[in-house]
Order: sequence, then structure tokens, then C-alpha cells
Amino acid sequence: MIPLNKRGMPEITAGSRGPEGTWNKNLRTGNTFIHVLRKTIDYNRDNGTSHPAVAVKVGDKKDYCHALKINGPCQIVYQPHQPNRSQAGGARLWIEVEPQHIVERVYFSDGDYGPPPEVVEQRAKIKRSKSQKKKSKKKGKKINT
Repeated sequence: MIPLNKRGMPEITAGSRGPEGTWNKNLRTGNTFIHVLRKTIDYNRDNGTSHPAVAVKVGDKKDYCHALKINGPCQIVYQPHQPNRSQAGGARLWIEVEPQHIVERVYFSDGDYGPPPEVVEQRAKIKRSKSQKKKSKKKGKKINT
């Protein structure tokens, strides 16, 4: 017999193994920011590739896609003197979507699905600088001891 709660629904208890449940997700509270990656557009044109040139940022998570469907009102923001520092380089033009509206990501069937080349380069540069800092700290410790 399946135990029922006071509303007559089955009582669900969390297990210790397996995937997390996908029901009762919290509603989004932050705006969605959409950026067009100009460097990726230039890279695709010059190299004949089709990396995603649209960045969709929801909270701390960032996705890349080829096209978007915005189901609801949105706002295009241009702030030339107050760039959005959440995007690398500080975007001056972006699209904002309220949290209650869904943004569907669309990908090309023959496109590249990884992050754009500029993002890969940026991540590699950050990784190199972190490893160089660690090496310099290790060298400093060896000299002192």
C-alpha cells in the first residue's frame, strides 16, 4: 500500500541513490540576460564555423545557443557608459527577460555545440594564470625552507 499525505497525494521520500527529482522546482527569481557575442560572429564568418553566438545568462549559469524564442515581453537595454560587468568585457547592449517568462534555446542541427572560441580562450588564459600563481607560491616556499 502506498502511504498518502493529508491532501491524498502519495508521500514521496528522498532516496540516497539515483538522480534528483525534477518535480516542484523553485520558480526563477532573477532576470534572464541575453547577449550577442560579436567576436564569435566574426570568428564564424572568417573560419566558416557555426559556433553559437548568443549567450543566455540566468543567475550564475550561462548557456550558448544559435537562436532564441522569448515567450513574453522583453526589454533591449543599451548603456554605453555603464557596461554590464557580468559578461566578459562588459556588454553595453543586451536583452532582459522577466523571470516568469520562458526563454527557449534553439540549436542548429549542423552547428557546433560547445562554448564559442573566445570563451574557450578566456577559460584557458584564466587556468594558465592560476597554475602560474601556484607554481610561484611553491617556488617561494622551497626557497624559504
